[in-house]
Amino acid sequence: MDRRLCVLGALMLSASAALAQEASGPPPVLAIAREEIKAGKGAAHARSVATFVAALARADAPLYRIALTPLSGDDNAVVYLQAFGSFADVEASHKKFEETIAANAAFKADLDRLDREEVDQHASQRTAYYTARSDLSYHPHTTEQVARSRFVSVNTTRIKPGRAPDYVEYIKALNVAREKAGIDVHTAVYQVATGAANGTFLSFTSMRSLSELDDARQRVEKSQKALDDALGGPDVVKQRRMLISEIVAEGYNTVYAMDPSLSRPNALIAAADPDFWNPKPAAATKALAAKKGAPKAKEAPKP
Repeated sequence: MDRRLCVLGALMLSASAALAQEASGPPPVLAIAREEIKAGKGAAHARSVATFVAALARADAPLYRIALTPLSGDDNAVVYLQAFGSFADVEASHKKFEETIAANAAFKADLDRLDREEVDQHASQRTAYYTARSDLSYHPHTTEQVARSRFVSVNTTRIKPGRAPDYVEYIKALNVAREKAGIDVHTAVYQVATGAANGTFLSFTSMRSLSELDDARQRVEKSQKALDDALGGPDVVKQRRMLISEIVAEGYNTVYAMDPSLSRPNALIAAADPDFWNPKPAAATKALAAKKGAPKAKEAPKP
């Protein structure tokens, strides 16, 4: 991959999005990249990415990212996240990164070498940009909560042509009912702007543990009647099931693990959980512990 041309092709949290993150809400613009790794190339790809992250740090390059590795779905697909305050920030971030390359010959050499290294690792790469839909989101997690999470559940919904407005109204009515019934759900919803099929919506839910999936299922079983009542009763719920089947072309869920070894979080993310995002090297930690625990050598007697 030519990182100078595809640097924005990742799901990352960038320095340019710091102002958006300070608001503790979902960033206005999200770049989502999906890299399909060739079978048998996973370990080599992980090493290349770790090398890339180290090169970014050495050059103090203005690029920060969160990497997601799949627990369900395509086992060979790695996703990266990059957040921006606007599309103008996308342009500014790309320009600043290009300037960093031009001013740092060693960094450019690192990137060129990595490009050659990775030429046989990717089966495909695709980048799409999404914009936040705060009107469809429901009590989304704060930046700190996301940073302290370990997993992300992503619901992908593709709407039939011409039915996006109907889907928007459907979700808005659902959120009103959720509030009325006191449903404990946290989602950040995004709609595609470019790079993916029109009418694609993504709903993100971050989790500290996969056990939260068990908890969510149990909550649904206990609160379903209250939600149905809030929606208007059994007849309305039945009508809504028929409606959504007419609106949605495809829908599926994927669960990812956040991978700090492939990520370079910005200061806001790293500060929320430094032990996870910037762990001390195991060998160095072990050596330091051994040094502290070792008895001090006695001085040799003076002659």
